[in-house]
Amino acid sequence: MAREVRILEPRWLVLIQGLITTVLGLSIVSSDHVVSIRIFIVSFSVSLKALAFLAIFDGFILAVYGFMAREKTRAAWRIMVTGSFLTIVILAIGAGRHFHITAIGMAFSIFVIYMIFRRRREYIYPNRMLGRPEVAIALVTITFTILYGIGGSLLFGDQFRPPITNIANAFYFTGETVTTLGFGDILPVTIDAKMFTISLAFLGVAIFFSSITALILPTIERRLGGLVNRMEKRELKTLTDYILICGYSNLMQEYVSRMKSSGSVVVIIEKNPETARSLRDEGYIVFEHNADDIDLLSSFDFSSAREIIIGSGDDAYNLIIAAALKSVIQNNNASKVRVLVVDPKDMVKFAIMGFQLVDVSSILSKSLLEGNT
Repeated sequence: MAREVRILEPRWLVLIQGLITTVLGLSIVSSDHVVSIRIFIVSFSVSLKALAFLAIFDGFILAVYGFMAREKTRAAWRIMVTGSFLTIVILAIGAGRHFHITAIGMAFSIFVIYMIFRRRREYIYPNRMLGRPEVAIALVTITFTILYGIGGSLLFGDQFRPPITNIANAFYFTGETVTTLGFGDILPVTIDAKMFTISLAFLGVAIFFSSITALILPTIERRLGGLVNRMEKRELKTLTDYILICGYSNLMQEYVSRMKSSGSVVVIIEKNPETARSLRDEGYIVFEHNADDIDLLSSFDFSSAREIIIGSGDDAYNLIIAAALKSVIQNNNASKVRVLVVDPKDMVKFAIMGFQLVDVSSILSKSLLEGNT
C-alpha cells in the first residue's frame, strides 16, 4: 500500500507525464503537417514539427520539475496544475493526423490533473522563494523585458529586414537580442529600429540575466545544502548524547548557545534558508528542511539523543512537528521530547501527544513577577 501511495505522488506522476510527453514529441517530430489555429478573430498556422519540439521541451521541464519538487508548497501545486494543463493544450493542438498517439498523453495528463486536485490538501506550505521581494522584482523585470521586446518589435516591424509582422517572430527576435546571440537573420535598417534594438540588448544584459540569476541561485543553494545534509546524516550515526532541535526560533537562541558553549552537540532542523545558513555559520549541525518531514525524522537514532525540543515560535507548526515525531519515535524515547507552547490555550492540543510541555507564557510571567519583588 505504501508503494502505491508513493507512485501516485503528484510529483512522480508529473515526472512520468514529462517522460511520456517527451517521447510523444519525438514520435511526431518528423511530420511536415501544418496546423491552422483560429482564436476568436485571429488565425495563424504552425507546423507540427514546431509543436513537437515544444512538446519535447515541455516534457523535459515537467520531468525535471517532478524530480526536484520535493516541498509540498502551494506554488508547487499551482505549477504542476498549470504545466499539466499546458501539456494537454500542446498535445491537443498538435494532434491532427497523430491523434491516436497524442491521445495517450492527453489522457494521462487529465489523470495527473485529477490526482493533483485530489491531493491538493497536502500542499499547504507557503512558497519560500516567491515570498522574497527580490524574486517578485525579478519576475516583474523578466515579464517587462519580454513584453517590451515583443511590443517594440511589432511597433517597428516594417523597419526590419525581413519585416516583423507577427508575435512569433517578435518573440524570436526578442529572445535572440536579450541573449546576445545575434544570428543576423533579422536586421534593423532604420535608426529608430537600431536604437530600439540597442536598448533591448542593454535591457537584456543589464537586467534580464541578473533577474534570471535571482530566480535560479536560491534553488542551486538549496540543492547544495541538500547535499551537505546527506553528508551530515551519515555523520549523525556516530554521534551520542546530542540535542535535537526541531524548528528554531529566537526563544531557543540563549539555550542552544549555552549548550554549544558547554560542549554539547546541537543538531537543528530549520526550514528558513537564511536562519539555517546563519546557524550553520555559527557551528551547529543544521538540516535546512521542514521539521515535520517523517522521512528525515526517521533517519535519526533517538536513543542516542540527550533531548529533543520542538521549538519554533508557531504553535500550529509545532503541533504538526509533534504529530510527525509521535509517529516515528519509540515510547521509551518519548520522555526526551519537550515542546515549547507559546499560547496557553494550545496546551490541551499538545497534551494528547504525551510529550513534556513548556508553557512559554507562564515562564515569562513568572520571570517578570520575580523581577518586581
